[in-house]
Amino acid sequence: MSELALRNPLAALRVLVALATLVVWATLITLLSGGGSVGQGILHPLCLLAVSVATYAWVFYPTAWSLAVNAAFFIPLVWGWAVGRLPILGVDVAAFVVLGGVAALQRRQRARRFKRMRQLVDDLQEERTVKEQAGELARQTCEALRKKLSRYTQLQHIAEELSKLADREAIAQLAVERVFSLIGKSDVCLLFLVDQDLQELSLLASKKRESVPNIRAKHGDQFDRHVLRSQRPLLVNDVRRDFRFTTTLSTERSISSVIACPLLAGQNAEGVLRLDSASPGAYTQDDLRFLDILLDLVATAMTNAHLFAQTQRLAIIDGLTGVLLRRAFLEQLTREVVRSGRSREPVSVLMLDVDRFKEYNDAFGHTAGDLVLKTVAQLLQETAPPDAVSARYGGEEFAVLLPRTKRLQASDIAERIRRAVEQRFQQAPYPTLLPAVGPEAGSPGDPGRRSRPQAGGGVTVSLGAATFPEDAQVELELIRVADQRLYQAKHAGRNLVCAS
Repeated sequence: MSELALRNPLAALRVLVALATLVVWATLITLLSGGGSVGQGILHPLCLLAVSVATYAWVFYPTAWSLAVNAAFFIPLVWGWAVGRLPILGVDVAAFVVLGGVAALQRRQRARRFKRMRQLVDDLQEERTVKEQAGELARQTCEALRKKLSRYTQLQHIAEELSKLADREAIAQLAVERVFSLIGKSDVCLLFLVDQDLQELSLLASKKRESVPNIRAKHGDQFDRHVLRSQRPLLVNDVRRDFRFTTTLSTERSISSVIACPLLAGQNAEGVLRLDSASPGAYTQDDLRFLDILLDLVATAMTNAHLFAQTQRLAIIDGLTGVLLRRAFLEQLTREVVRSGRSREPVSVLMLDVDRFKEYNDAFGHTAGDLVLKTVAQLLQETAPPDAVSARYGGEEFAVLLPRTKRLQASDIAERIRRAVEQRFQQAPYPTLLPAVGPEAGSPGDPGRRSRPQAGGGVTVSLGAATFPEDAQVELELIRVADQRLYQAKHAGRNLVCAS
């Protein structure tokens, strides 16, 4: 009993009231049925005790049990009052009815209050649940916004990094590394560019997990070609359930999820950036949007790098002949002379001039003259050694830098160039100039001597050669000596090589 009271006081009270009810009811029934003066002397207190127990039953027991207890006491009391004609029992019955009614009414009011409080508690609990759900939704939204903000901040950093790069390979490698780390969840990240000559995709940069084998598909697969044709982003959650692609997948690694975006330059797709994973459903629409935005930055960086390369090329390459301009040639010559001074190796320079080029232009026009200059430049690049550097020094004058070349070797190279030019213009149907005859021809060697045009070959060049350190100790002096020997060849009759 003590253990029960300690565990649950209400249960202990119910047990006590139940025991008291049985004892009082049994005693009351005994007294009412047995009669006697002693019984009648204690009958009234016992009836009051019964009234008290019945009243307390409304407090401790459910309604059905309370009605049963009250009926168990009410019936004997009424029967005893009716049979025994004891006025005191009438008072007890009246007190039983009044107190029982009051207790029942209080129980009903208490039940109503409890119901209202229970409803209020349920409402508060429901409101709490709604607020918790709203808080969780707000937390998820805040987390998603924080993730997006972090990604956009990272995009800003990537844009700043891309703006500092002017090389396509460096831009491509930075792009795949950042995409691989920021999106995550990927086994491989590949960047393909379109090879304009072969008209197919070519792998430019890649990033993979250490456990993934080396990439052997250097020209893309069905996913990359699909993105290139459609010029739209691609998100595949399970490649085995996508009707657009065949079930024959890569033999290099397991592929279940694919995300890819085209690299657009204007209206044309210049490449594809693609990630794949062995896990199905690895990517989301947010990943696709992030990749699409990043590809816009990469495309802009690629375009800027291409324009920068073109600008650099225009700054050092002659637009007509395709060889270096004078300033770029002099910078290269300076570096080669410094290197030669350290390694004690010779460096030679050839100066070349097209014979009678002004007269040629006057006779046949600048278009024919431009064709001659382009042909001479092409022959220089074909005839000179692979490590030679050719340049248009000015007008119809060209220069050739020959690293690690002695004077005799330079003279031989110059002779090969002279013969190549002479043979090319003899074989090809180029117009030529023949010496003029008659009274207006002037004397031989006269600078004012004019020539008359005639179709069919005849363009020649004169060359001068100089070698470092035999002929000069600095680059400008080397150029001057080679140029001086060039004019010696011209005065000696043109179509000659002068190396000493």
